Amino acid sequence: MKITNSIKAIIIDGAKILCNKLVDEDGTVFYTLPGGKQEPDELIIDALIRETKEETGYTVSPKSLLFIREGFKGESHRIEFMFVCDIISEYEEDKLVRDDYQVGTKWLSIDNILHEDLRPAEMRNVIKRHFLGKPNEIYLGKME
Repeated sequence: MKITNSIKAIIIDGAKILCNKLVDEDGTVFYTLPGGKQEPDELIIDALIRETKEETGYTVSPKSLLFIREGFKGESHRIEFMFVCDIISEYEEDKLVRDDYQVGTKWLSIDNILHEDLRPAEMRNVIKRHFLGKPNEIYLGKME
C-alpha cells in the first residue's frame, strides 16, 4: 500500500478564509483548502509553500499544525496535514498552476463556513472552533 502525504493551508484574514474554488463536471461549485501532495525528497513545509503558491499565487509562512487526518482509498493510505499560515507576499498570477476543476480562489466568511460546500465537510467545525479560539483535537482520525 502506498502512503501519500497531503499538506493544506488554512489562511485566515480577519473573518475570512482563503479557499480554492472548483467546479465539477456537473457544474457544482465547491471549495477546498489550498495545498496538495508532498513530492519525494521534499519537506512537508516546502510542499505546503509550493502548492499554496501554485494554487493561489500567494507565498505563505506556516505558523502551526492545526490538525491531521488520514484514510484509505483503494491501494492508497493518505495522510493530510493542515497548517495555519500567514500570507507573506503579494499575489503573483504568473505563479499559478491550478488543479483540475479549479477556477480560482475565494475568501469565504468563517461566520458562514458551516453552510459553505467546503470539502471535506468535517473540517468546517475545526476551522470555526479555531477561529473562535476554542481548542481542537490535533489528530482527527480516519476520514471517510
